[in-house]
Amino acid sequence: SGGGDGPAGAPARRSGGSGPAEAAPVRQDADGGPPPASVGRDVLEADLVVAADGVNSRLRARLFPHHPGPAYSGSTVLRAITEGPVDVDGDFALTWGGGAEFGHILFRDGRAEWHAVLNAPPGVRYADPLAALRRRFAGWHDPIPALLAATRPEAVLHHDIHELRTPLPSYAVGRTALLGDAAHAMTPNLGQGACQALEDAVTLAHALAHEPGIDAALARYDALRRPRSQSVARAARQAGRMGQRLSHPLATAARDT
Repeated sequence: SGGGDGPAGAPARRSGGSGPAEAAPVRQDADGGPPPASVGRDVLEADLVVAADGVNSRLRARLFPHHPGPAYSGSTVLRAITEGPVDVDGDFALTWGGGAEFGHILFRDGRAEWHAVLNAPPGVRYADPLAALRRRFAGWHDPIPALLAATRPEAVLHHDIHELRTPLPSYAVGRTALLGDAAHAMTPNLGQGACQALEDAVTLAHALAHEPGIDAALARYDALRRPRSQSVARAARQAGRMGQRLSHPLATAARDT
């Protein structure tokens, strides 16, 4: 398995007892034997390789060389956790507006995590992201301005949103299983990205424990997880289109009726 999401084409890096290691793409042997994978200077053999190396998965690119890979969704997200407790009603809220959405989740200690999704070209960045958001959402209802006011500028994270718009034909190739964003990177509009990765892990573990062999387990994993996760990805994309992707006043008025 790989590490977190890095720039496209960047290797997944893991730290082991002997220092950092670099996980290179695996090669599938024609005889169906254990697939080798290079980790640092070593070549390892394993009964199963789990490719969980994120939206920019190098393993996916190697296994599906003709797949177009991740595509920019048309939206960028800024998010943060407030510095201290905030006075808000309700544990969760989500507001759609013209070309933007804003949501928050309240923590038990009174702090809140908020996110702002904006329609934007890829790569757009702000010299002062928090100040830009305070201007963008100045006229929105409470507690949105209060949440932004309770946030420190250095706490704001900003990432463009990419997705696998073209579904993969399989989540298993030989003895390699793709899991999480490597298999089905989706927009965050339903909050299902990590949830689907957890479902992948549980389903794969259950299949390995109960099927007669690895090949049967991977076939079962693919049959169960690919239809469900790709359906959730389509629903998330549609939710984004109905939410912040609408910007024309007539379209947003029809949506809000």
